[in-house]
This record gives sequence, C-alpha cells and structure tokens, in this order.
Amino acid sequence: MTMADVFRITDRFNICGKGTLYTLKNCTQSDIHIGDILYDLNSNRFKVRDIELIKRIRDGVSIDDVPLGLSFELIDGVEAEGNMLVTSLSDINFLFCNHPLYPKRVDEDYEGEFQAASRDRSCALFSYENLENGELSLYGDDIYGLTVYRGWMMKPEMYRLFYDKLEAKGIILINTPEEYERYHMLPGWYVDFKEFTARSLWEDKGSLSSAMEMTKGLTGPYIVKDYVKSRKHEWYDACFIPEIDDRENAEKIIGNFLDRQGDDLVGGVVLRKYENLKQIGFHEKSRMPISEEYRLFIFAGKIIIMDDYWQADKGAGFNEDELVWLNEIAKKVKSNFVTIDIARREDGRLIIMELGDGQVSGLQQIKADDFYSSL
Repeated sequence: MTMADVFRITDRFNICGKGTLYTLKNCTQSDIHIGDILYDLNSNRFKVRDIELIKRIRDGVSIDDVPLGLSFELIDGVEAEGNMLVTSLSDINFLFCNHPLYPKRVDEDYEGEFQAASRDRSCALFSYENLENGELSLYGDDIYGLTVYRGWMMKPEMYRLFYDKLEAKGIILINTPEEYERYHMLPGWYVDFKEFTARSLWEDKGSLSSAMEMTKGLTGPYIVKDYVKSRKHEWYDACFIPEIDDRENAEKIIGNFLDRQGDDLVGGVVLRKYENLKQIGFHEKSRMPISEEYRLFIFAGKIIIMDDYWQADKGAGFNEDELVWLNEIAKKVKSNFVTIDIARREDGRLIIMELGDGQVSGLQQIKADDFYSSL
C-alpha cells in the first residue's frame, strides 16, 4: 500500500460468529491484504483478518468501484470510531486558500494557521477564485491521501466540485460533500439536536413572503438568519426581532436581512427562537449582546479542543456533569470534523447555538499552535 491510503466506512454489519463486517469505499484505489494494519482517526488499530467483495461484479463495473467487506482483529479492543480508516495517521495534510494576488502565498487571514500546520505536516494551497470558475489550481507541497481543508466557507455545490476534483488526484478531504452539507446548513443537523437547541423554522424559497408565512402563530423574540449565517453584527436592523407577532417590524427586519444577504443567501430563511442567555457584555462596534459562549472542535466523535468564543485566555468553564453531557453530544455527530458552539442560558443550563463543518469554522480564541497540536 502507498503512503496515507484512505478507506471510508460506508456501513457496518454484525455477522454471527465473525464479529463486525465493515463495508469500505477504497478512496485512493490502493491494494489491501490480509494482515495489513489500518487506523481509525483516534489511533485505534485494526488488523485485516478477512476480505470479501460485498456484491457480484456486474458487466461494465470496475472492480475499484465495488465496495470491500473487511473484518478485523481489534488490536486495541475497540470498534472503529468515526467513519474513516487510514494506513498512516502521521500523513494528514492541510489545504489552505492562497492569496488572491500571490498564488504561492497563503491567504493573509490564514497565515498563523499555515505556519502552525506546516511545522509538522504537508500543506498545499489552492485558488478559491479559480475554483469558483470550475478550475482546481494547486500550489505548495505535493499532497496525497487524507486532507483537512482550512479556509473560507463554500456553498455545498462548490464544496462537492472541490471534493470531486481533489479525489481525482488522490486527495481525500476529511468530510464528504454529504457530511459538509449536513453540518454546514442548519436543516441538516437540526433534527438530531433539536432537543438541545433553540426552536427553529425554515423555508427554502428565500423570499420575504415565504418567510412572513412562517411567522403566523409565533410569539416572542426571534432571530432571522439563512441556513448558514446571520447578520448578527447588524443586530438591531437585520437580525433580532423583539416581537415576532409585530408583523410590520418583523417584515422590516427580515426584509433588511434578505436585501443585505443578496446573492450570499444560502438555502432560505431561518427563524430561531431567541433564548435568554447569560450576557457578558456588548460588542464594541455593533452593540449586539455578547453571551457566555464556547467553541468546541469535534474530531471523529471526540472533543479535541475548546475555548471561550469571545474572550481571550478565558478558557472553557464547564463542570464535570457538563463535560459528560458535551461528550455525549459529540458522540451523536455523524461526521469526522465539526464544530459545536455552546452557550449558557440565564438559568445556568447549556444550549447548542450552532453546529458547523470544522474545515470552515474559525478558531475564535483558540491559539493556532494549540489547535494543530490537538489534531
């Protein structure tokens, strides 16, 4: 097998007398043999015990496209965590946006992260602008296998193009297009976490009339956003609706949001019930209220690093029971790399504010060196 080959787990079956049979997609079209050692993303080891093809090969179908069925000797005594197996964890690569004017330089907003990542890992650059035009332009290190993207948000269709073009070169992004969309956009993750977050409604037309239809029967304060982002720094004009059944004011704020989002609107309009959070102050420019909030990065179902969202050097203030709850939340995630933003209500209880794809989520107060060490 070549270095850093990647196998994505597509399903698992419990076979009587044989244990768990894993269905794998051979992402890098690599050879695999009985006795080979694979790793999950939490460093657990798996020795290949048996190999079989999951279905009969049909005429015209390449053997590379037929899923593999593998059973393993569990060297560390646990089943695979996450949904990916690799031949080497020491070869995870990173991919950053380049500077729009200087192709061989990293985007200046990611300079600190690039310096931290490149000390120990291979790092490549690509042109975001060229990708918007359907072209993949790569610079820097020659990378192959498992790769984490760190850069600007993409609409799901752009990420799918990105993923497919990289996969054709043997570069496998840590999250599939389906996983990216699930956690990048609120409707994808809301069902699994609705009991832990604010009540939310959404529509998919992105129109003022459709959004106003959702307001019927609602009372109390709400936040307006799209499937991905709000305009929280325009808190009083295009984000916070103090009383949703004040239709004239609600229509004004939702209209402002739609006008200002313009072509950047993703999905449709989302209305989220405003929660009374433990406030710690106001933003110095927008005067939006700032609450006690934390950002957590989840890697293969485990929290790898977390910190205060707004305040530098504050740390994460959770008690033991809250940490147990947070770890249970992390296990519910169905993707390899995501972020969860947690806030504290006025009554002291925790609430999920947002989930996001970990590749396009900012570090907030987390130091770049600490972040890349955690990975």
